[in-house]
Amino acid sequence: LQRFRNYASGEKTKPRTTPEFYDDDLPLLFLGSLVPVLDEDLVGQRLYGLLQACGSPSVEHENTLKRSARPAMALLKYLVCDFCEYDNGVKVTADPKQLNPFAFALCSLLPSQLSHMNLELHIVGDKRGGAKEDACHIISLIVTRHLADDGETTKYLPLETLLRSKAAQHAYETWLKQSAPKQLQKQVNKALESIAAASPQKQQAPESIKAASPKKKQVSIADDSSIEDEDDIDAEFGLAPKKKKAVAATTTTTTATTSLDGPPIKWEDSELYREQVRKANTPERSSVRDSQQEVAEKKRIEQEKLKAQGKDPLGLKPDLDLREIQQLKMELLEQAVKDLHEEILEERNQGEADEEHIQSLEVQKESLEHILDTMDMGMNRDADSDNDEDETKGLNSSERSIIPTDPNFDPLLFLTLVHRNASYDVLMKSIERLSNKTENQVMQLQNLVRDNFELFVRCADGFDIFEGAKGANLETRLDNLDALAESCSDQARKSFKPLLDNTNEVRKVQSALRVLQRVGPVVQAPHQMRQHLENGRFSQALKAYRRVLIIEENCKIDLLNRVKEKAADAAREARRDLEKRLSQEKISVNSLLEGIQDLTELLDLDVPPDPREVLKVEDEKGGEALPALPVGSFDVGGLVINVREHPPALACLLMQAAHFRVLVTNTIEKADQNATRIYHGETLTSIQGSEEVASVRQNTFVDDMSVRTPESKKTAGSAGNQWKYDVLDARVVATIRAVDLMRTWLPRLLTIGTAAREDEKRRAARVGRHRGDGESQLTAFEVFLTNITPAVSQLVDHTAFCALGSAVRTSGKKVKMSFGSHSPDKLQSILKSPLPPVQSTQCAKELAELVRTVIESSAAANGLRHADNDHFDYNLSPLDECRVLAEEAVITVERRRCIFAFDVCARTCSSRASGSGKFDGDAILKCLHNLSEELYRPEECASEIEKGCELVVRRSCEGLASYVRDRGDSARLRAVAECADALAGTLQDVVREVEYLGCNSQAVEEVMEEDVMGLEGAMFDEFLDNVRINVANCCKVGWMGMVDGPDVASSTFPPYLSASLLAIVRCRAQVEKALGDKVRRLEGMTYQFLALATAADAISIGICDEVKTRKTHLKVKQADRMANELQFLMNILKSYISDEGLSLLEGTRRTLCSRAGRGGKAVDDGPDGLAAIEELERLGRVYVLCLGE
Repeated sequence: LQRFRNYASGEKTKPRTTPEFYDDDLPLLFLGSLVPVLDEDLVGQRLYGLLQACGSPSVEHENTLKRSARPAMALLKYLVCDFCEYDNGVKVTADPKQLNPFAFALCSLLPSQLSHMNLELHIVGDKRGGAKEDACHIISLIVTRHLADDGETTKYLPLETLLRSKAAQHAYETWLKQSAPKQLQKQVNKALESIAAASPQKQQAPESIKAASPKKKQVSIADDSSIEDEDDIDAEFGLAPKKKKAVAATTTTTTATTSLDGPPIKWEDSELYREQVRKANTPERSSVRDSQQEVAEKKRIEQEKLKAQGKDPLGLKPDLDLREIQQLKMELLEQAVKDLHEEILEERNQGEADEEHIQSLEVQKESLEHILDTMDMGMNRDADSDNDEDETKGLNSSERSIIPTDPNFDPLLFLTLVHRNASYDVLMKSIERLSNKTENQVMQLQNLVRDNFELFVRCADGFDIFEGAKGANLETRLDNLDALAESCSDQARKSFKPLLDNTNEVRKVQSALRVLQRVGPVVQAPHQMRQHLENGRFSQALKAYRRVLIIEENCKIDLLNRVKEKAADAAREARRDLEKRLSQEKISVNSLLEGIQDLTELLDLDVPPDPREVLKVEDEKGGEALPALPVGSFDVGGLVINVREHPPALACLLMQAAHFRVLVTNTIEKADQNATRIYHGETLTSIQGSEEVASVRQNTFVDDMSVRTPESKKTAGSAGNQWKYDVLDARVVATIRAVDLMRTWLPRLLTIGTAAREDEKRRAARVGRHRGDGESQLTAFEVFLTNITPAVSQLVDHTAFCALGSAVRTSGKKVKMSFGSHSPDKLQSILKSPLPPVQSTQCAKELAELVRTVIESSAAANGLRHADNDHFDYNLSPLDECRVLAEEAVITVERRRCIFAFDVCARTCSSRASGSGKFDGDAILKCLHNLSEELYRPEECASEIEKGCELVVRRSCEGLASYVRDRGDSARLRAVAECADALAGTLQDVVREVEYLGCNSQAVEEVMEEDVMGLEGAMFDEFLDNVRINVANCCKVGWMGMVDGPDVASSTFPPYLSASLLAIVRCRAQVEKALGDKVRRLEGMTYQFLALATAADAISIGICDEVKTRKTHLKVKQADRMANELQFLMNILKSYISDEGLSLLEGTRRTLCSRAGRGGKAVDDGPDGLAAIEELERLGRVYVLCLGE
């Protein structure tokens, strides 16, 4: 279904083009195989139509539709109601009065064909698969646009033809009144009225038509005067008279009603006859569900009938089916003969046989054989001759039946096949039961005669009278009866004439009361309008006034004319109230829009003007003098606006724009007055406390300022500077107030302007786009351009001046002074100066809010422009200049905020670095996070952010250098550790955050790393220099006793080795405590390794220098021992010492070996061999553990 809809609508084609359908395609689409198929390829196929799909019944659920019926009905509704043709993407414009091809094909179908849709189930029968909304639209189309057989003439189709049940008709009428458009209601009601008028008999109109007129009781012919009198009353009240009923129709109805009061005297008056006529006149429904139900009902009846025929009439075998025995009667007879033959043989084979029983069995056998032979002969005769005259006289043996209802019933055959083994007593009892049943039927007839015996006697007497009377006597009696009836009628008229006259009078009064009840809502309309106006329900008042408009202009009833006059006065009062509402300042926007809509609807009703309206307004005001302004004029800030000269929406925009301009002027004057009062000695707290209008936000901010004021006064050093701080705080308050005014009023004015623009479009659609008589018409865009934009620009300038002072904007222009130009020089200097950081931060938030409001409103203001705006030279939005000024102010204040923020951060980081030796990178990140969340245009502050980050890092490095200046190596190592941490993590986070803000992160990273790495290199180099000096001093320890002592081996560890190794261990401990396993970025090695390598090289140089100095004084054994000690030293420091140090130690050791006479080689054993080295390792095992691998 969806694919066919896409195909038919042409939505998938580019450009959109609908396919072409032929006349013979559409009936085939709707009905399938029920219509002749012209296509040879489709002949013989079973085709399923769309109408059958709409009414396809569910197999599992009774009286319900399939689930596919809902989308099928939706597709049918789209085709016949919403289908539009497209040609190459262009919609083909068709006559709205002409049906589309699908609707034409549907309206040309017969009622029997339309019944396939099962519309009743869609309306009321099934919520599971029904589509009520779509079905109601289709019913409305068929009822109003059904075509006759010629395909051209409209033939309205009665609603009863499509919806047979009253419930479905009522549901459709309810939908028509509640959900259908007014135009569709009129069309359907017109069609149903035409059908009712064309019908020869009185038909009951649907409730949607009856609702327009009250119900009437059925009256007789004598009551015609009451109907005429009621129509006369309608005419007197100026209402449209009802359609009179024909006297002949009333007479017919009355006669029919009277005849139905007593018992029927002829067949045509009986209910059974009426039911048969109704069924004969009702066209058969050929839906799938009805056909299935009829077939199922017939099948059930046939089964019940056959089941009753197959029962045993004697009641001996209730479970036996005689139909089965009838079909197998020949086989059963043969089997019975065979069984008797076998039983006879068994009896004879027994020793003591009962001859009487055997004879009885043989007689039965012969009887069955005779019946069987007779049936076989009959079958043979049937085969020999088809039609024999003798066979018609008697019963054919082959046609014998055991079913009692069959005309060929054979009792003997029945007893033989069914009750062959039954005893005589059993058969007699069953026959008695049958006789009792027959006697019961006779008794019922006797009881019927006994109960109605009097009626039978009277009928018999009547027969005797008429049979025994002559023709003349009969005629005389009939004439006497007629005369008696006429006399009774005359006497009844004379006796009941007063009663009948009173009845007619009562009916006339009741008719008048009904008319008054009909016009009751009209009479009550002025009072209801007054009540609604007092409660502010203008839309309800207009609804009540519309009821009064049904009174004709030339009405001759004074009551209705008075009602119409009072309603017009109430309508004019409503107009004045609505105009007053549109001129109010503190009313909500929704109330203004509702007032605009109500006033527009009221003007469309064409309320007649009142020449004395001015005098009535004066009387309402209490007898005051005539107002200087005409009715409908208002003075707003010196500007007089006449609402009645403009459309309601445009007049509301003009008055609200005047209020906005007055508020802007008052805001600027209030800021000037506050600054002047503060300068002359008043405090900000006293001024703010006396304000009449102050929001919660302003009060909170002022309270914070009042709490902070004493501290500012103390820091100022003198009481004479307090007014300066109050003026700065007053500028912040003025900024907040101006932004609040902009945030509240600019969207308000744009909403009203949009409503005015929509009203202009509607009026242009009604009267045309060209202006008549050369008269210039004011538009919403012109009002916004001339009345609102200057006030917005003035307010933006005022906000920028309060927040920035007379600073230079990004465009190079200075911010103009919005107030204070005539103030003293000291006050002007404070007003022009930039705000401190705290106040500047608060103003930055407000300016950002101002820019957001102006940007959102700028696009909306540009939407007020006309499409044909050739008479406008202003191409941009009227708020673009205001937007640029506000953005420049935001950029300036945000740049100041960045400078203030980084200055505070730099001072904080420098103080912490110089005091505790801490590089506070988290403070920089926090500062950047705050700026990223609060800045409106961070990309415009990129230069300030970059320079601020560089400043903070540089100040932190300077603080660390100051911290190390008066301290030792531990402080240097702490500074190196802080720099290493910053390079490894903190600076990377700072660079990433700077990049998020849209700055040049690469340049910032280079400058910051250069500062940090410079400090780190200087501090670590100083530490390594100190390590070299310390180790060099340790190498000179213990040489005096060693050279001048005896040449024997010592059992103690050499002092110079102990001092040197101890210095290395101490260096390692310092570096490990301060830096741990951190890697230096330049060398790619740990700080610990670099320190130990420096110390090891310094030891090798120091010891070698001492050996060179004293080698001429060394003895052989001393040289040999020192050679072993150098070998021990090389073994311990081989992981840290450089290649130059190793070569230096190796050369010195060889020199000592040569002096000892070893030729540079070590001995394998002895006191100076490997045993000596092992002894050194044992004595210096602490150093081995600390410095070894």
